[in-house]
Amino acid sequence: MPVSQELINVIFKEIGNPPPHKARIAAVSLLFKDLSYSAEKGGYHPVEIRLISRNDEWYFDYITDFSYMGVVYPELEKEIDISWSQQYVFLAHIGDLPVNAGRALFELWQSNFIQYHAMNVYTITVLWES
Repeated sequence: MPVSQELINVIFKEIGNPPPHKARIAAVSLLFKDLSYSAEKGGYHPVEIRLISRNDEWYFDYITDFSYMGVVYPELEKEIDISWSQQYVFLAHIGDLPVNAGRALFELWQSNFIQYHAMNVYTITVLWES
């Protein structure tokens, strides 16, 4: 899936510089959360973005957009899951998408996510893995 330069800029802005590590850094996960998001009130979906390091370069591993699903006892579940390492795009209630549909969904998702980030709706956590 092609990633827009705007999304790459958002990610690297939030990552900053890695903290000192004794071991080589293998991956980084960014967690974007709207702290007021709930099943009852709605809000902006939590998003997890994971990058992996190979040969001193960063590659996308996955992007997952979560939402509350279920009526009686709603739980956070994957609504959109885009995996570069496993090569699929998943949409809840539909399943894996064909390449063209997955690309169109990801383009729309990127545009929305970049706008939400610009609105400062997220609290962001960065997790480094070594």
